[in-house]
Amino acid sequence: MRRTFRFWLVYSIAWLPYAASYMALFITHLGRTLLEAVRGSILNVLPAALLGVGVVAVCQRLHWSPCRRYKFLSAHLVFASLYVALWMNAVPFLNALGQLIRYGSWSYSREGSFQGGFFTGLLIYVTIAGVVYAVQTTERLRAEEARATRAENLRTRAELETLRAQLNPHFLFNTLHSLMALVRHDPPAAEDALERLAALLRHTLMTMKDAEDVVLSEELDFVENYLALERLRLGDRLRIEKTIQAETLGCRLPPFTLQPLIENTIRHAISTQPQGGVLQLKAERRDGFLCLAVLDDGPGAKLEDVEASNGIGVRIVRQRLMTRYGDQVSFHLETSPGKGFSVRLEIPVEG
Repeated sequence: MRRTFRFWLVYSIAWLPYAASYMALFITHLGRTLLEAVRGSILNVLPAALLGVGVVAVCQRLHWSPCRRYKFLSAHLVFASLYVALWMNAVPFLNALGQLIRYGSWSYSREGSFQGGFFTGLLIYVTIAGVVYAVQTTERLRAEEARATRAENLRTRAELETLRAQLNPHFLFNTLHSLMALVRHDPPAAEDALERLAALLRHTLMTMKDAEDVVLSEELDFVENYLALERLRLGDRLRIEKTIQAETLGCRLPPFTLQPLIENTIRHAISTQPQGGVLQLKAERRDGFLCLAVLDDGPGAKLEDVEASNGIGVRIVRQRLMTRYGDQVSFHLETSPGKGFSVRLEIPVEG
């Protein structure tokens, strides 16, 4: 309702410059008084504006289609001719009616050339139709963009749920198995591990309610709890090196950005090796970007094999970041047999 009111308000106001041009013409070229110029302007502009309402109605019902373009153009040609004919006859009719009311005599005459009136009326019709179709196209594009944005948000949320679902089964099973052994042999360590597991699950539940970005410090706390629980199973085989700039701790990023990358490293590069391996986590702020890196010294792989694998963790993280930041994000995988695996990403720092 508000949009319709705004359209017709703008439609009405748009005729004022046209009416003003008629007033100027009557005063400067025809020597009419101000009152006569106003009356003459109304008699010429009002029929065009009222008939234009019909043009708007026609355009709202007659939509463009490549399959029916000839029908579309033919219909508008007919309606344009009808508009011009009605407008050219409405002006002298109203002039004659006004003369009849004032002087009691009927005098119907069409002033000006037929060609000038015809092309003026045709120009008015084309202008009105063009504005209506421009408004329709803008509204359609906005609606499509809104639908696309909603669909993208739903897809991103579904991907986030997939990451949560991926975290829960195998990780929780391994953690609970380790906790069973700790309860019997090292109760204080078991209590600490239970607190970390509770913090881990609490973070997961909070992001389920709110998928907004988190600060890097919160993401690192989540990762630290995750790694501490993984150490229950891997022990000294899991060696961690962290290089975190203090300036990065307040930077915001989507939740579950680092954990899937770290989990991928532990699963494929550390837990499979008898001697374990080193996991490096780096964060720095550079040129308006938050730069993160997850690296390992594991066996590595062929990059094409990694790209073709069925693993969803790294793939979904990349898709989510591309959706969130578009061309502003940088996401690079580096690996080769015997040379480890690394993921480096850069996202813009907002605010």
